[in-house]
Amino acid sequence: MEHHRAADRQWAATPFEGIERSLFRNHANGGRSSLVRLAAGARFPRHQHRGSEEVLVISGEVVIGDARMLAGDYLYTAPGDEHGVDAVTDAVIFVSSQGQTPLVEDA
Repeated sequence: MEHHRAADRQWAATPFEGIERSLFRNHANGGRSSLVRLAAGARFPRHQHRGSEEVLVISGEVVIGDARMLAGDYLYTAPGDEHGVDAVTDAVIFVSSQGQTPLVEDA
């Protein structure tokens, strides 16, 4: 069992302006589970999923592909699908990817 206390959470910058990550675990298949914090207007470029991905919006509003999502909304992405992520407001999302997600557009 692996327990992560919210009080101990640390955020790390990503290469993308306005996006930080708090990593829970890396998966053996190249994916990872983490919280992602996005500032309003931040964008994660279009990327392809080599495994499935699940996203739960914790707070704020984001657009993932064609889905406009609010707190409590859930999105499943199948392997092979592509999308970008745009933060409409400051937002926090939980992301669990079951494979690598290479970019298909420039950052």
